[in-house]
Amino acid sequence: MQQEGSWQQPSKHQKIGIVVVLTNDTNPKDYEVALKSVECYAKAQNYDFQLVVDSNYSCHQTDKFFRRHCVVSHILPHYDALLFIDADHGVVNPKRRIEEFMNPQFDLTFYDRFFNWEVMAGSYIVKNSPYSIDFLTEFANFEQKLPKGAHGSDNGAIHIFLADKIFPGNLEVDTCQEVYYKSGNSDDLAAYTGCIRGILGSRTDFGNIRIMKKGTGWSRDDWLTSGLWNPSRDFMLHGWKTKQLKDSPNETLKPIPMSYDQWYNPLAGPIVVGRCFIGNTTWSYSPRLLADKRQLDDALLNYARKIDKEKAKILGRLPIILEKT
Repeated sequence: MQQEGSWQQPSKHQKIGIVVVLTNDTNPKDYEVALKSVECYAKAQNYDFQLVVDSNYSCHQTDKFFRRHCVVSHILPHYDALLFIDADHGVVNPKRRIEEFMNPQFDLTFYDRFFNWEVMAGSYIVKNSPYSIDFLTEFANFEQKLPKGAHGSDNGAIHIFLADKIFPGNLEVDTCQEVYYKSGNSDDLAAYTGCIRGILGSRTDFGNIRIMKKGTGWSRDDWLTSGLWNPSRDFMLHGWKTKQLKDSPNETLKPIPMSYDQWYNPLAGPIVVGRCFIGNTTWSYSPRLLADKRQLDDALLNYARKIDKEKAKILGRLPIILEKT
């Protein structure tokens, strides 16, 4: 599965920032490798890196996952564009540029999660525009409209929110929304997101919004390929939580899914941020975790096919959910 990028070199330098939003009770050491890799990458590529605490902003959402989008809306006016990421996204290939995934046509760019059919709410690229700021502000306040049952916080809500923006007044969207508000468990929630994805179809471009297909975005889950990666296809990997870091095994790894609650560090040795400077994109890696690009692409494509079949199966729950009172 090939990475896609349609960005053209701008006529003037753009001020681009990378934002990670933490809560007061979050210890950055819980994501130490990920955060240091992003900080070093930002220095190497001359981006601003903003590691912020949400309580320092006038954002009063009770759900921290919605509150972070409010924070991004406050930071965005100071930049031409922002890459927002969860704290557990780490950079593996510092030679890649954020602009590869930017297009002036779109105000917001999302990507498909790989292990299911959801749109990722924990990372997006957003252009400084009135549309973007209104979108993020409205989405942050969507917490007031959450169902009483299983809702998946912002990652569940992003689907109905996007569908309402893209297809306002659509009867099919209304049906999916009914499923959302009747959702009682994770299977119901999966059926709801599948319902929305059925309406969105295979398109990627929706006016102000783009949703990049599986394998074409800037980040993917590390565990999908047992930590194996290739610099020709990968930029960032997701799931780098300190408490879940394991030593890579001595045996040869295959690009197959492993437990989602563990990962291996692809970097050889710790990152010393003081040694990071503009243009320094030569990093050292663990050779055990470098894999052939074609093998990775084939493995990811096979996994994507499996997920597509699972989505088709889960949609059979829709009539059952709709019959609920």
